[in-house]
Amino acid sequence: MSETGAVAAVDLGATSGRVMLGRVGPNTLELTEVARFLNTPVRLWNGSRAALHWDAVGLYSAAVQGLAAAVRAEPGIRSIGVDAWAVDYGLLSSGRLRGIPHHYRDERSERGVEAVHRIADPTELYQQNGLQFLPFNSLYQFTADAEDGLLQDADTALLIPDLVAYWLTGRRVAERTNASTTGLLTLDGEWNDALIERLGLPRGSSRSSSIQAR
Repeated sequence: MSETGAVAAVDLGATSGRVMLGRVGPNTLELTEVARFLNTPVRLWNGSRAALHWDAVGLYSAAVQGLAAAVRAEPGIRSIGVDAWAVDYGLLSSGRLRGIPHHYRDERSERGVEAVHRIADPTELYQQNGLQFLPFNSLYQFTADAEDGLLQDADTALLIPDLVAYWLTGRRVAERTNASTTGLLTLDGEWNDALIERLGLPRGSSRSSSIQAR
């Protein structure tokens, strides 16, 4: 950047979120927090048990209010970025959110671990995706959701930062570094179509339309 300009970032963490205003240029790097808000999971009865979910719509509303504060402080903002915790996602059909995104600590992932490891053990998965085994990695969540029939009517899955970006811009893409946490990317950063097929995940529900590098 040859001259000083302003950018904004939505930073969503597991317990709180914030909107940062950055001023970047030659010999200049300034960060100002313009908004901060809580990120609190909720338990909702789903007919058989109380499942743990994120308040995704509330987070989006708070992020928009924070971005409005950033624009008031710096009307000439050049770009906006969205960063969030990994592995969790929203399911969409024809662009509309289907249900409230599950929290990565929701107990359903345990069933997903058992189902996935019957097909591919942790050593094989590590060789393909380079990920540490964590029981809430997205491929386990996807598999549990598939068993519950939640993927049948969905045509797109967007990880949380990509979901927020979609609501802001109307574009459905997967940011590559965040998508790597799903366990469904190969070591070269492309979708692992062979593994997706082995797990029986519908292509449209296990990935968004394209991957973009950061």
